[in-house]
Amino acid sequence: MFYYEVSPIGGKIYDTYTYKYEEKLSKGQRVIINMRGNQSLGLIIKESTNIDSIKIKEIDFILDEKPLINENIFDLIFESTKKFLLPLSEVIRFVFPPLSYDLFRIKIMPLNELSPIQKPTFLNEYYKNFENKKEAKKKLKELINLNIVKLELHEKNIKNKKEWFLSLNKDLKDIMNINISAQAQAVVNYLMINGEIPEKLLYEENIIKKSSSVLKTLKKKGILKFSEKKEIIIKKEVDLSLEQENAVKTIFLKKDKPHLLYGVTGSGKTEVFFEVAEPYLKQNKKVLIMVPEISLAPQMYKRLKNRFLNYKLGVYHSSMTNSERINVWYGAQKGDYDIIIGTRSSVWLPIKDLSMIIIDEEHDNSYYQLEQGSYDAIEVALMRKKFENLNIVLASATPRLVDYKRALEEKYYLETIKNRFYSQMPEIEILDLKSEEKYNWIFSKKTIKKIYETIKKDKKVIVFTPTRGYANYVICSDCGYIFKCENCDVSYTYHKKENKLKCHYCGEEKNTPASCPNCKSIKLQTRGYGTEKVVNDLMKAFPSVPIVRVDRTVINNYDELKDTFNYMHEKGRKIIVGTKMITKGLDIEDLDLVVILDSDRYAFLPDYTAEESAASLIMQVAGRAGRKEKGNVIIQTFKNDSKMFEHIKNNDYDSIIKSELLKREKYNYPPYSDMYLLIIQNESREDNNKMSNLIYEELKNLFPNTEILGPVEPLIYKLRNKYRKYIMIKEKVDNIRLLKIQKKYNRNLIIHSNPPTTLL
Repeated sequence: MFYYEVSPIGGKIYDTYTYKYEEKLSKGQRVIINMRGNQSLGLIIKESTNIDSIKIKEIDFILDEKPLINENIFDLIFESTKKFLLPLSEVIRFVFPPLSYDLFRIKIMPLNELSPIQKPTFLNEYYKNFENKKEAKKKLKELINLNIVKLELHEKNIKNKKEWFLSLNKDLKDIMNINISAQAQAVVNYLMINGEIPEKLLYEENIIKKSSSVLKTLKKKGILKFSEKKEIIIKKEVDLSLEQENAVKTIFLKKDKPHLLYGVTGSGKTEVFFEVAEPYLKQNKKVLIMVPEISLAPQMYKRLKNRFLNYKLGVYHSSMTNSERINVWYGAQKGDYDIIIGTRSSVWLPIKDLSMIIIDEEHDNSYYQLEQGSYDAIEVALMRKKFENLNIVLASATPRLVDYKRALEEKYYLETIKNRFYSQMPEIEILDLKSEEKYNWIFSKKTIKKIYETIKKDKKVIVFTPTRGYANYVICSDCGYIFKCENCDVSYTYHKKENKLKCHYCGEEKNTPASCPNCKSIKLQTRGYGTEKVVNDLMKAFPSVPIVRVDRTVINNYDELKDTFNYMHEKGRKIIVGTKMITKGLDIEDLDLVVILDSDRYAFLPDYTAEESAASLIMQVAGRAGRKEKGNVIIQTFKNDSKMFEHIKNNDYDSIIKSELLKREKYNYPPYSDMYLLIIQNESREDNNKMSNLIYEELKNLFPNTEILGPVEPLIYKLRNKYRKYIMIKEKVDNIRLLKIQKKYNRNLIIHSNPPTTLL
């Protein structure tokens, strides 16, 4: 009998548990174990010795015939638990594919006629034939040991379809004289222009549908030739500028430290990615390209596909189905994909032969996961570099202060690109709403006039507003009552089209009442505005112009997102109204004007990162303008005398960085200190106050000479029906000792290590 330390996968479990099994197993194999009467997935962490076996449970079944992760990934798991104060089980969950699918899709496969199970049966269906699981498991183990049945693991069901390459039959003298359908002719024309291509490219470019029989017909007529292998073709897009060439050379030659690629918007950073990735791909090494938002994946995929035509690309993000993610996960683990494009969760993928991670728009807060296990994906990538000797590139027009400071300290290499590749930086105009003549209470007359001039040129306009919905809140004008979410200490957002009040924090929604619940008055007014209100006003001002709304209320899934972005890229006049979804990496050639509304909302929040975040956001939105010709940007503000707007107008992010670094150093905030934000939450306000005070006293005893602030109520003191208090630690402390506090108050305490904002 052998004994093993096993960690459950998922759940807030910090410790391992000892299990036994009659056969020798390996570290890194997944197993099915009994946890408190339920079957759970577990991972073998190590072998145990000198065990009292009387009370030790036996491992139920083996899920993996061999480990799917190596020592480097184990090192990453253990380091991450310490750095981010996370349960071991939670970090392991990040590394592996979605659990429920693997666990409940295990099949029992009959191997011969002696099997009482006549056809493949799912494990959970098999259990239903028995009065208790103990009896069922005992019988199943007997059948497995007698080689009468076997468990078929999920990855064995994943079929890697052959990837066919298509070309025109060169022996055919005159294709044009053969009678074929219009769809078939479209395929022939595409191949004449592009040469040999992967079959799936025809579907991706909507030349034909997957269900079409056109290819079979063309093959039958001898027009098409199918082959399985293709010499790799790399299609060059542009010649590099001198700044780009220097960046590529440095990144490729110097691999001992991470690289910060600091290039203005539109400077061709993506082309640099392609150039530095190419040598690795030629050596059959793998590259991970990370993007902060799912909305950026289709655009990146299309550009990569165009450049590296016959390399195999994978996409990995949370909007994919479980089965899609599992297919990509196993494919990455086996080395089937040359390039993977992914959001923050992709940083955990155990990619075989991974040699480079490129993190685009590295400034974006989306790389920091705040819920269901808090971690910084950029810091995870940097840890992977240490364990796997990877080349890491962080890229942004507005880099994080922490990364810029590391570059100044020569912990990173710094590559700068100061000039746009095709055009000049946009002309930025700051409009003072205190003195500007108004068109209505949202737009100035000057802004509306500029939109009209742009549309008249058959160009596109982006209008950015920070919030979605029609109005930020509804108020009773008689008694001042504001409609608030019962679960959260925030006002409902009003959505006019649906006539609903919605909480954008917990998802609670209800029909808009006809009267005030406090004084019964019917004098209800909306205040503030979001994308829905902006679209309504623009439709009145420009009734014949197509207007596209882009936010998470109207876009519900990945397919809708792709369709919307494809429509936005179609040539011709359009007004695009959106939230942060349109600020990142959006490259539209005929976009001439960007209008930024309510720019003061972010800049003056009570948060130490407010100015950095606001400047980065505004400059990123502004950078969408004039990618081919010099564009224009209008920023509406009530604080036009702010130094921040002066720097933005001059496209001077360097000065913003210098100013912010001075403030951070003065007040001892990151990157000059490590910061831990502890959130204590409880359904009882009184219990939460008591617990917060207890935790504060324990922290003071553990770290007596450390700056510890709190406990205080945050701006939103109640969220999802739980009362909250904050405690802030502003110095580096022993994470192992802090982890003891986390474990003790497990369900009621969340610790964020160096979060990008304190407004959580």
